[in-house]
Amino acid sequence: MTKTTLLRLQITSFVLAHIPLFAVALYALANGLTGRLDLLMVALLATLVAAVAIWMTLGRALGGSAQPVQNRA
Repeated sequence: MTKTTLLRLQITSFVLAHIPLFAVALYALANGLTGRLDLLMVALLATLVAAVAIWMTLGRALGGSAQPVQNRA
């Protein structure tokens, strides 16, 4: 897999992981932000953690930099 293809896949996954955050933000904006900032912050942090985890996992799994486990005999 080329680096360009891997980067595209990582960026797409990163954007897709943020869709729930956008939905929560739009809902909060439509109904007023009063009392919903804590929900937005939790959604933001959870989304960022998930996006970074996806980014790192895809990079390791598809980037070819993973080291195979060697048997110790």
